[in-house]
Amino acid sequence: MKNKKNNLISIIMPVYNAGDYLVEAIESIRKQTYRKWELICVDDGSTDESAHILKRMKARDKRIRIIRFPKNKGLAFALNTGINQAKGYYFARMDADDVSLPKRLEIQLRYLKCNSKAIAVGSQVNLMDENGRTIGYKRFPVDPQSLYRMMGTMMAIQHPTLMTYTNVMKKCKYSNHTTAEDVSMFFKLLRYGDFLNTKETLFKYRIRENSNSLKNPKKTFNLTLRSRLKAVIDYGYRPTIIDVLTNLIQYVLTSVLPNKMIIRLYKYIRFKHIQIDKIVKKIQPAFTIQ
Repeated sequence: MKNKKNNLISIIMPVYNAGDYLVEAIESIRKQTYRKWELICVDDGSTDESAHILKRMKARDKRIRIIRFPKNKGLAFALNTGINQAKGYYFARMDADDVSLPKRLEIQLRYLKCNSKAIAVGSQVNLMDENGRTIGYKRFPVDPQSLYRMMGTMMAIQHPTLMTYTNVMKKCKYSNHTTAEDVSMFFKLLRYGDFLNTKETLFKYRIRENSNSLKNPKKTFNLTLRSRLKAVIDYGYRPTIIDVLTNLIQYVLTSVLPNKMIIRLYKYIRFKHIQIDKIVKKIQPAFTIQ
């Protein structure tokens, strides 16, 4: 896994009706200081101008590859298709409405190469609204121990900031869920090594009202909880007592609260200038379930 075959980074970008943001997202990859990449854009049956935009961008840059489905097959299917087509030794994620800052690939690759036990690297994230205005930030822990514990209650790496190894991703395919498809993938990935986040902010994440996770929060949490339970039973993940209690509280709240109230609470915790590393430090106990 660690014997470097090439320095190519395969970046997988699923696309579904992202025409308003697609050029900005692709241009942010084209402006990377690290130049050895391929961008695999999987058009999942878009009905807007996305297909036309992708063809135009491909004409500008031969490193862009396009896979198009005539009908929408879902995010997990699109991602797994992109993984199967990846040629690079390294793998990175990108969303069609977000922005990678210019040194993202360069810095994340350096982290992977300098940390032999690391299997995945994310980054700190700035948040923007649908118009590109900065509305907050998400600050993640950077040390493997905190990130391991964090997985018991929330995502330790912002999904579209992920960089890892392609051959490992081929073993850690996405579950075919309509939402929360990334949770089980990350637990699979965690079996192969440590998680890291860069200290640097390398990504701008766009908050959209019609995102998958906000459409049906009850379903999203139920699928997330199932993935956490599977990680404990099948993958040997060891949650803390606080993790178990937190999940029980979340289960009760999502069962009794209406969707609108769940979304408001979710946004307050995750998007309103909350520093996630501080939350994690507050809830970490000194012992785990044996």
